[in-house]
Amino acid sequence: MRPDPALPAQPLAPGGSALPAERILADSIGALPRALRGSIVTNVVAASLLAFAMREWYPAWGLAAWLAGLVLAQTWRLLFNHAAHRLRISRPPTSPEHKADRLAWDAFILAAYWGISSVFFFDAQRALQPFYWALVLGGTAAGSIGAHAHHPRTMWIFLPTLIAPFALRALVDTHNDSRFLGVGMLLLLAYLLYYGKQHARTLQRMIALRHENSALVEELQTQALALHEANAAKSRFFAAASHDLRQPLQAMGLYLSVISSGDNNPKALARMGQCMESLDRLLEVVMDISRLDAGQVTPQYRPVCIASMLHSLVNMYEAAAQQKGLQLRAHPTKAWTSSDPALLERMLANLVSNAIRYTSTGGVLLGVRPHGEGLRIMVTDTGIGIPAHAHAAVFEEFVQLNNYERDPAQGTGLGLATVQRLAVLLGHRVELHSTLGRGTTFALHVPRIASPAVPAVDTGADLAGTVSAAALQGHVLVVEDNPMVQNALASLLSRWGLRVTAVENGALALHELERTAFDVVLSDWRLPGPHDGTSVLRTAKILQPGMKLAVLMTGEDEHHVTEVPGDVPVLRKPVRPLRLRALLQSHLVP
Repeated sequence: MRPDPALPAQPLAPGGSALPAERILADSIGALPRALRGSIVTNVVAASLLAFAMREWYPAWGLAAWLAGLVLAQTWRLLFNHAAHRLRISRPPTSPEHKADRLAWDAFILAAYWGISSVFFFDAQRALQPFYWALVLGGTAAGSIGAHAHHPRTMWIFLPTLIAPFALRALVDTHNDSRFLGVGMLLLLAYLLYYGKQHARTLQRMIALRHENSALVEELQTQALALHEANAAKSRFFAAASHDLRQPLQAMGLYLSVISSGDNNPKALARMGQCMESLDRLLEVVMDISRLDAGQVTPQYRPVCIASMLHSLVNMYEAAAQQKGLQLRAHPTKAWTSSDPALLERMLANLVSNAIRYTSTGGVLLGVRPHGEGLRIMVTDTGIGIPAHAHAAVFEEFVQLNNYERDPAQGTGLGLATVQRLAVLLGHRVELHSTLGRGTTFALHVPRIASPAVPAVDTGADLAGTVSAAALQGHVLVVEDNPMVQNALASLLSRWGLRVTAVENGALALHELERTAFDVVLSDWRLPGPHDGTSVLRTAKILQPGMKLAVLMTGEDEHHVTEVPGDVPVLRKPVRPLRLRALLQSHLVP
């Protein structure tokens, strides 16, 4: 599009981006024909009055021919379009730029007809005649501003072509009155050009403002719809989560009633433990989903040896596969990728776990294939398959196609939802192919990198992976303000052979640290009083430099916990006994 010198600087649309000049031009050109229709009548009326005033000086047939020529100069385009429509002549769509050129040409033809006519009919001997022409030309020029300001280039063409011939003719005349009239017409032309420029800017700003308002309304509507959908999704999420959380809690209450009755019922105690494990798993996954949605997980990208990761997954799930009579294999590969190893393994672990859960015969195969410049890490099973209409639904929270009774033994329904969120976070696209009754393949699209000259990244064996049954020895200070958690933790540590001192706030903890030596300090983060857990642990390391371990326990998200010393491990609540024992064993057993 050719730039228009009269166009204002492009305004900013919502979001800060420049509003395209093409949109402003298209609206301006669209409004111009409508504005010009009224000027046709005005021109014809003005010309008719002028012809009536000149009837004494020129023959009627000449004035009639002149009027007919003026009407033709204004309407020839309309007549041509009407004839083409009657003859059903098809024409390609016209771009705004082409329409602008066409309107500018039509304006030039009409203005040139007026300008040449004013020179032809100019007669200084008849004093009123130049005055009549100046009056009609000035009125026509002023009346055209409202229409031509929609497209300033048309105005720049129309006004000088309309007025300049008459003004120059008057200036070269020998009569002073004519020269004065010529100067006046040139001044009028300059004023109309200036006024037209300002009017054009106002129109352009109005059009731009209308577009900005429309865009703002659309953006608000989109945000309102997204907010409504997010609230609906949150409601569905919490409804499903509360249902699944309520089930193990209700079962635990019933088993607790059995145990409280005094009956020695090991089966009830074992089932209660299973309910606690189920509740713990669900809470952990729900909190993971919440942290991902809140943007509180930051990937740490490193080179990852895919073969090492797949081998670790096979070792992790081989027992579960063998229990169902399935084969779990990983194809050999030398491929490397760049990703967060812990998060990538978490995604693949969820996919492998799902594949084993929904496969009854056959097996699960892990493999890697090149795909363009990247790689596809695939988890393929020979399970029940996923119907095509459910491919999108399986990535939603708490969706389990074959678990209508919500049996917690069949998972939480959050595994694939977690995979989808981690894929977005890491920039790894998830692909699903499935045939009902024959099996499913999930593929992660990851970048491919060259093998670095460093050892393979440790894909993160769990700290609780190696725990012995040996008794622990040492003195532990437990700082926990919740009496039930404090008593339960103290009882557990005592059963492991440790001496325990338990306090409920930071001030009492500091008092104990000043007078008693401790091997380990376990502190909650949020504590009543002026001292939080990080403050207690920092002071403990100063007061007792020989202390073997300081551990912070919290149910908060990582970004809320601040000023944690670098050598202090953080255990998320609910703390798993196996993980806690493994951590203590690594520091208290020689």
